[in-house]
Formats: sequence, C-alpha cells, structure tokens
Amino acid sequence: MSQYEVSTLKKGLQIIDVLMMKGEMTLTDVMEHFEWNKTTTFRLLYTLEKMDFIQKGNHGYTLTEKSSKPKQAHDPVGDWVSVPAMYELSKKLGETMYIGILDGTDVVTTQIVDGTHAMRIHSTIGDRDPAHGSALGKAILAFMEPDTQASFLRYLQYAKTTIHTFDDRQLFLYHLKAIKEQGYAVDDEETEIGVRCIAAPIYVNGRVMASVAISGSASRLPRKLDKTISKDLKECSRRITEQLEKK
Repeated sequence: MSQYEVSTLKKGLQIIDVLMMKGEMTLTDVMEHFEWNKTTTFRLLYTLEKMDFIQKGNHGYTLTEKSSKPKQAHDPVGDWVSVPAMYELSKKLGETMYIGILDGTDVVTTQIVDGTHAMRIHSTIGDRDPAHGSALGKAILAFMEPDTQASFLRYLQYAKTTIHTFDDRQLFLYHLKAIKEQGYAVDDEETEIGVRCIAAPIYVNGRVMASVAISGSASRLPRKLDKTISKDLKECSRRITEQLEKK
C-alpha cells in the first residue's frame, strides 16, 4: 500500500458522488466543497486514482468508466406484474407495448405485451438500447429533475444506431424540451429502420421512474397518427402511475 493511500471510505464515496454531479473538479474545488485540508484531499484523490475510480486530466479530476455511469433510482414498486392498461391499449391498437427503465445510459425493457398483428416487433425482457435513440429512454430523460437529467446527459455518447439517431448534444437538448412540452416521446426510426415507437413517462411520488411505449412498423404508426396515439398512451401512463401509487 502506498504511503498516500487511506481507507476513509465515506469521504472517498463523497468525492465520487460530487464528481458524478459536477463532472470535473480540481483538488482545490474538492477541498473547498467539503472544507477538508489539502493533505487529506490529496490522499483521497490519489487513492481513488490508483484504484481507477477517477482520472486526472488537464483541468481536474473526472470519473472513469468504472464509476461514472449514473444509475436511476430503483423502486421495488416498479416490479409489478399485471398492468391492465397496457393490455387494453395493446388489444385496441394491435401493437406491442413495453415498459422500460434506465440503467446507466441505456434503457432496459422490463415489461412486454405482444401485439396481435402477424407481422409485429419481437423483443424480450432485458433488451437494452441507448437512451438517446429510444422513445422509452427519451420519455424518462425529458421528465427528470434538471440536476438528475444533467448527470445522465453528461455520459451519453450520442452514437448513431441509424441515420436518424440524434448525435448532436445541443439538438438533443432542444428535442428533450419539445418532448416535455408535448408530453410524449417518439423514436422515429432512430433505433431501427422501418420501426417507430411512441412513449410516455410513468411516475411514482411525483418523479419519473419508468416509461411505457407502443411500437410498430412505420407504415402502421405513421407520423400523422402520433397525436391520436399519444393521447391513448398518456392515458395509459396515467393509469399505470395511479396503479403504482396505490401500492
């Protein structure tokens, strides 16, 4: 063990936590934030760097991949099994429906109700997609508290899955603002060519914790139907939210 390494776990975790929120900090920034002396702060930063939890750049310390990806708070109330509103809307429209939550910068499918069309989208529970291209992911990101949203957005890579996927941070921020104003998100062939998806947020205790979506071929879910379908979907999400808050 190096002479500089210390075992003050709580302080080390506090540093990781504040770096996750602020993105990058110098030694002086950390000192002033926690009101620690220089020696203690240096030893903590040195230890975290040696353990590969943080890295030192030209302008300060940042988190490494080992500790950087933010996690959405998991609430056991989300582990529901029966979601009547999903089944009813899927039956009405004949399309497959999903519920998803964020895991790092991906959205993970946790519930599926298969549609009735012979030609339909096939997915499985546990499937994941980059949040910035998925209607499920965007419907969660757009309705997060500003500080929480900023933390997640800091780690998005904006990789293109199709030619329609957002790869510009500023444009994506405008896109999220529009989603929040209209109350629903759309994946317009951003995850898969020929497939469109519409999603709405699900809340628990006033905070977005998941999203519900309907997905199908672009020919069956054209843009001209977005407003009509989104009304049904927002009512579905409202009913799911109500169901969860009763638990």
